[in-house]
Amino acid sequence: MKKILVISLVTIMILTGGGFVTSSSDSSQEHTMMTEHQTQSSQFFSTPTINEKGDGLKIEVNGSTSELFEPNKPVLPLFIRVYQVPCGSQNIRITCSPQNITTMTLAKKILSARITPLSKIGQNSISVEDSSVYNSTMFYPSAWYKYDIGAGHDRKGNEVIFIKIICYPVRYSPENNQIQYTDSFDVSIRYDAPGTAALANETYDMVIIAPRCFSSRLQPLIDFKNAKGLKTIFKAVEDILVQYTGTDPPEQVKYFIKEAYDTWGIRYVLLVGGLKSHLFAHDKDTISAGWKAWWVPVRYVSIPQETDEGCLSDLYYGCLYNASGVFDSWDSNQDGIYAAWGASGVPRDTFDLYPEVSVGRLPVTNKREVDRVVQKIITYESSGPDEKPWYNTFIGIGGKTFDYYEGKPDGEYLCDLAYNYTKQAIPDMNLLQVYSSNKNTSGFVPKAKDIVKAFSKGAGFIAFQGHGNPLVWDTIWFDGSYPDDWCGGITLYHFLSLLNREKLPVVVVGGCHNGLYNVSLLQTLRDRKGSQYFCYGLPLPVCFSWGLVLKYPGGAIASTGCTGFGMGYMGNPVSLSAELESNFFYQIGNGSAHLGQVHSGAIQKFLFEEEIHQVEAFVITNWALFGDPSLRLGGYP
Repeated sequence: MKKILVISLVTIMILTGGGFVTSSSDSSQEHTMMTEHQTQSSQFFSTPTINEKGDGLKIEVNGSTSELFEPNKPVLPLFIRVYQVPCGSQNIRITCSPQNITTMTLAKKILSARITPLSKIGQNSISVEDSSVYNSTMFYPSAWYKYDIGAGHDRKGNEVIFIKIICYPVRYSPENNQIQYTDSFDVSIRYDAPGTAALANETYDMVIIAPRCFSSRLQPLIDFKNAKGLKTIFKAVEDILVQYTGTDPPEQVKYFIKEAYDTWGIRYVLLVGGLKSHLFAHDKDTISAGWKAWWVPVRYVSIPQETDEGCLSDLYYGCLYNASGVFDSWDSNQDGIYAAWGASGVPRDTFDLYPEVSVGRLPVTNKREVDRVVQKIITYESSGPDEKPWYNTFIGIGGKTFDYYEGKPDGEYLCDLAYNYTKQAIPDMNLLQVYSSNKNTSGFVPKAKDIVKAFSKGAGFIAFQGHGNPLVWDTIWFDGSYPDDWCGGITLYHFLSLLNREKLPVVVVGGCHNGLYNVSLLQTLRDRKGSQYFCYGLPLPVCFSWGLVLKYPGGAIASTGCTGFGMGYMGNPVSLSAELESNFFYQIGNGSAHLGQVHSGAIQKFLFEEEIHQVEAFVITNWALFGDPSLRLGGYP
């Protein structure tokens, strides 16, 4: 007979004044559940505040953790709490009941959410209202709460199940001009406890997956990692495709990673291999995969946004299990179209976005490139931060991406935020500003000449915040308007001028398609309309983010970039793509020491704090990591 445990009773109260009281809490909203007894917590908010904003209203509740943003639907406050229960728990039952519901009449409509790609921002963009909501008497959202369940790791690396409960303290009936709000929620979670957990096998920390022809070039890196105590092993792509079954080569690779995780206890996966040619490559073999032209297969997801029909996603390889403890194929309906959400005529898939392992890719094309990135990693990790005085420099490069926020151009605000997060871990860090607001001063501005000068000084970290495509990154002057007043930015062709040599930063690139690593020269040259590679006929051998890492000597030790559009909410710069990028530096500031921990932790923090709709899934899956996920930030002392 199974033992049924009642693990938590939570009361969330919305009252005038008050504060927060709980038995266990932190800024990421993660709670450790106590199975021995019930616990209680109370969340005290203010009553809803009605603020006029232009022709509409914005509803705020002090103490809410986030806002409900669905494109063209009303923006409302929400409260998210994440709980964790042991891996293997079954029959999870969740109830959530609103208490003391009150109705209020409004004088105007609540404003709708405006979500747009960074490349299509306009200062006077028009607010659009979803008629299915705004012409209805039904309350939105349709329920007072929802929840989702996923599988992942807690901060100590233990396998757990995450239960995310999303409460809507305010609901809205547009045709009736009314809101309903509640002063409390009663939440109960029950589950069938698993048996004794098996001890984790920790045979290896990282597996490197690459073609056999790269193995000898990767051996120095494997030897170096093992000498540093990070147990590393090589696995050839050719062997995986013979030894493992799956619907296509990417799934075969994922099944191997799952077995390596189960039997070896790996934490990191380094994929070494991109397209086989810089000149020309057919990068897709099906709507969801590419392998014939690739050294290591790639997965494309089907989560369309604007003209992006489907983006490259290496996160696919890191998300191994769903909450039921079953292999997560990302093709739940088995129609051969992976991670489908919102694609025309395609049923939606259910898939888990919590990574079990951290995945990075070095999309090299030939042995020479392998040699260069291996040498860069070994050199970087061979000395610690104390031997790298340049490591204490943070370079922020930004301008006015959308608009102003808290008195600053929003791109500059995001760079300052990233610096302040990072400084928590590195108190002596200084900020070098390459800002559009330095115009008409002696300071650096976001033009190629100044970006190259700043980059060449060396830095531990660099944050770009602006607009982009696979070739270029750019932004708008602080006193300018989109799309007329560009600062100039920097292109891939300027990377030859970077003179930082062994002073290698980790670079986070905020912009559209800067990480689109399926480009090749003839394909981009042919794509005059920019409908597939977004270069508009300009020939390109590699993308911007990967080009920074590939640059030798100099460039970056690692980078991030979007393989699709970078997305954002109008009026909130710390949203969607930029929220992930800000979370990256938050993780560094809170003690994450390895690159993959930082990247995966940023995704997990996003999942903990936001309700996931199609656009959120889009930005999470298209956020690529170019680098060794086991990289120790600053190197080994």
